[in-house]
Amino acid sequence: ISPGIDQLNGIKWDLALCLAISWIIVILCLLKGVKTSGKVVYFAATFPYVILISLLIAGVVQEGAWEGIKYFIVPQWDKLLEIKVWQAAAGQMFFSLSVAMGGLIMFSSYNDFRHNIFQDAMIVSVLDTITSIISGLVIFSVLGAMAHDLGPGVSVTDVVKSGPGLAFVTYPEALTRLPFPQVWSVLFFFMLFTLGL
Repeated sequence: ISPGIDQLNGIKWDLALCLAISWIIVILCLLKGVKTSGKVVYFAATFPYVILISLLIAGVVQEGAWEGIKYFIVPQWDKLLEIKVWQAAAGQMFFSLSVAMGGLIMFSSYNDFRHNIFQDAMIVSVLDTITSIISGLVIFSVLGAMAHDLGPGVSVTDVVKSGPGLAFVTYPEALTRLPFPQVWSVLFFFMLFTLGL
């Protein structure tokens, strides 16, 4: 992996192959138009919720999970005065709601002219908020268990990383502490893949 975008290294052929396979799957999903992609969405939209609920159940039964959940739920009021927190919140909102990305606008063009878009906007916003809260509970329950397993002096703050490091380094490492870690890891990364579709 190169240290930055300004320094290129050689092509990672295994990653290039995975990227090509991902694009082939996207092309196959969209080959027959919106009707086919609508059928794919039934699976792609419900599967992540099944995995999230399963991971939540598996996470909260671990020792130390409630410390992680407490870390997630208990607010740190002094952080509300930091501009970085508000920037991160705005970025999360734009990313999770796909604001200004064009996808939702394109799909909404298939609605009837008199369709109640206010109701759709409210449903999407509420479901997005619920999904974010459930995801946070899932992540921090497992991170709390991970902090507990690492020893008495380790807090949840010590194991928390933000950004892609959380999804691709910290959380997979935390999944190794669950029963049947290979199954959970495959399901977790397959969930990330379906969310990317």
